[in-house]
Amino acid sequence: MSRFVQDLSKAMSQDGASQFQEVIRQELELSVKKELEKILTTAPSHEFEHTKKDLDGFRKLFHRFLQEKGPSVDWGKIQRPPEDS
Repeated sequence: MSRFVQDLSKAMSQDGASQFQEVIRQELELSVKKELEKILTTAPSHEFEHTKKDLDGFRKLFHRFLQEKGPSVDWGKIQRPPEDS
């Protein structure tokens, strides 16, 4: 049984939803980190440092996104643009 499945089973048997969400969040972060590392290996050598910095920035933004509670957009505050726009 994989570590992910073990953690998921443990989470579901303990705290319920909050523990489950934490396990999923950790798995998502690990998955994104691995995929970004794969992308980095494709960067040309002369762009490696710049690409690494960009991908690190994305990873940090993704981490912040996963930490947010509730909806990321308050759809009730979204208004249609004026007809003449």
